[in-house]
Amino acid sequence: MPDEIVVKDSDDRSERMINNPDRYFAEARERAEREVRREAEVDERSGARDGRE
Repeated sequence: MPDEIVVKDSDDRSERMINNPDRYFAEARERAEREVRREAEVDERSGARDGRE
């Protein structure tokens, strides 16, 4: 059994946040806005199918 375990992590968010916080938070805001729009579209479509519109 190895003495040391190495876990490779592809999550580089903390590094990106430190290197360029303005860009990091701008991209996070864009992702959040896209998600909200996508959820609204899904809700809109499901409301039309349920006869609520």
